Amino acid sequence: MKAQELKKLYLEFFKSKGHAVIPSAPLIPEQDPTVLFTNAGMHPLIPFLSGQPHPLGRRLASVQKCMRTQDIDEVGDASHTTFFEMLGNWSLGDYFKKEAIEWSFEFLTGKKWLNLPKEKIAVTCFQGDHDAPKDTESAEIWMKLGIPTERIAFMGKEDNWWGPVGETGPCGPDTEMFYWVGTEKPPRKFDPNDKNWVEIWNDVFMQFNKTKTSVLLVDGMHCLYDKEFKLNQELLEVVNSFKVKKILVVNGFREKGGKLLANYGFEAFSLEEREIKKDNQKYFKDLLSRYNLKPEEVIYFDHAPENVSTAKKAGITSIVYQNVQQAKAFIESNFYHFTPLKQQNVDTGLGVERVTMVLQGKSNVFETELFQPIFKKLNSLAREKINERNIYSYRVMADHLRAATFILGDERGVAPSNIDQGYILRRYIRRTIRHGKKVGMPAGFCIPVIDVIIGMYTGEYPILKTKRSFIVEELTKEEEKFEHTLEKGLKEFERLAAQGNLSGKDAFLLFQSYGFPLEMTEEMADEKKIKVDADGFLREYEEHQKLSRSGAEKKFKGGLADLSPDVIKMHTATHILNEALRKVISKDIRQRGSNITPERLRFDFSFERKLTPEEIKKVEEEVNRVITADYKVTRKEMPRSDAEKLDAQKEFGQKYPEKVSVYFVGDYSKEFCGGPHVQHTQEIGHFKIIKEESVAAGVRRIKATVSREPRS
Repeated sequence: MKAQELKKLYLEFFKSKGHAVIPSAPLIPEQDPTVLFTNAGMHPLIPFLSGQPHPLGRRLASVQKCMRTQDIDEVGDASHTTFFEMLGNWSLGDYFKKEAIEWSFEFLTGKKWLNLPKEKIAVTCFQGDHDAPKDTESAEIWMKLGIPTERIAFMGKEDNWWGPVGETGPCGPDTEMFYWVGTEKPPRKFDPNDKNWVEIWNDVFMQFNKTKTSVLLVDGMHCLYDKEFKLNQELLEVVNSFKVKKILVVNGFREKGGKLLANYGFEAFSLEEREIKKDNQKYFKDLLSRYNLKPEEVIYFDHAPENVSTAKKAGITSIVYQNVQQAKAFIESNFYHFTPLKQQNVDTGLGVERVTMVLQGKSNVFETELFQPIFKKLNSLAREKINERNIYSYRVMADHLRAATFILGDERGVAPSNIDQGYILRRYIRRTIRHGKKVGMPAGFCIPVIDVIIGMYTGEYPILKTKRSFIVEELTKEEEKFEHTLEKGLKEFERLAAQGNLSGKDAFLLFQSYGFPLEMTEEMADEKKIKVDADGFLREYEEHQKLSRSGAEKKFKGGLADLSPDVIKMHTATHILNEALRKVISKDIRQRGSNITPERLRFDFSFERKLTPEEIKKVEEEVNRVITADYKVTRKEMPRSDAEKLDAQKEFGQKYPEKVSVYFVGDYSKEFCGGPHVQHTQEIGHFKIIKEESVAAGVRRIKATVSREPRS
């Protein structure tokens, strides 16, 4: 079965189960500062997984283009790629484990569908721990479907638990499906570590919400200081190390004790002046109410057993304080909480490349039609043809050029640079060129290969053809720039490597003078069995450019979107900015992408020239005028055609489903959007443009921020 047929069949199957098909979202997320690229189908659905209604209902399915940068060093083996397509189906508070597992099994084994023999299928389930119980429910469903107990393995969190990738958020157990690809008959007992068992599908059950303690209640007099107000510095350091909002409960001495600890971020609280003692549940109920807290968000220390007992009755995690070591251990073991989600969701993922490989009986993904045309073109250009010795270089080139094509050709495509998505793109291109050099590729070899890739995917992603000139222009510039210094850089590397391990200064010299990304230097060093001082490189980089690449690398690991109040304010501000630019500068301006973090918003738009200082000021004033007017922000669901008739703004190149949600800022602006937003514009606060710059031919970028407090 070809990949195209697999994708078509999958969507057909889930349509038959009442799922609406949604288009692939862009590779570059709009308002998720925790990731640089969309690395799973669930990313575009974050607001809906959090409870916001989706215009197309509670059952959804899609083919989503994805990028996983953490797999870059594994590219070249049988199944890892950086760019890939993910088949996914979701339940937004609708069906749960039973239906999800039964449908996965039906699609895999049904004669009308993939028709895989069930005797070659095995599964894993979550084994349980102190946070969540063993997932016997999933295992029982599998057994009822005919999967024997010896083909079911229970695994820990590292294998069978999804999320949160960040510190907190939705998470839950998952069940993974494996298929036997060995030439021998599969063994009776399933061993997930046997490489002949290949994981092909993952059903995630978002069952819990992981939260952390936000408040530590500490009896001041007997825990943090004594009668002479001498501080317990050791406990103070422990409490501060957990970085939580801290409320100090003091028994008497509220004023003096509170002033003493104010410099440490504590807030004094007492109801004793109202003659409510801590051995009365009302004390804790009033405290929770005053600070809008849930009992599970609090850890309480007190020297008095009767107070601790009362707090426990109020649902607060509490302990009689004895010493610092006991307090630290107690905080660590009770710091995170797993509570059932009000809306339980299903999120599944089936990798197109890997499943195509399995269905075609290939030994690796590069043998399928998804890569063979690319290999054929590379082979025709290279001096050294494909062989067992150089196959790794061919796989790297094929994978990285496919990834680079999709990044450059994305709806929110970026150019190569030294930060964020541009850094990853530059790394892919330069790594490709180095491996091309190893097999004798001619200068400019990337462009003919890119054209093959565009031809392969234009039917599904027509934007690649639309953006071909941008892809070619940026790739050509990057290729020429690197080719210019590559030969000299390789000679310098050989000179440095002959002396042994490379220092941070050596690696930074190769980066600054010859454009070698650190990872490329590390890869070449590894080939010579020597090491690179990566930490020393980062210190040099920070010192010279005041920008730590490690800050961006942290974001490559992924995570849920930050739907904090600050991000939501910034999001609504982009809608107002979008319309303000058209009203103040030109009615022809259109959005070309955006990115939002809690600290700033970034908005790309079509315009041919630099804005003047006067224009920037006028745009800023217009946005603040709208904010001060306190327009109501409303959301309406409607057919896409109706939204287009209203002239609601939409992002260039983005595909939208037949039914969409449109956000209205009063009668000022209307825009296709999934949300979320503030309810009234005054919640945003004061808007300030920080920078206006060019990012590509005909595309400008504004960086701006809003004040933390609403305008009065």
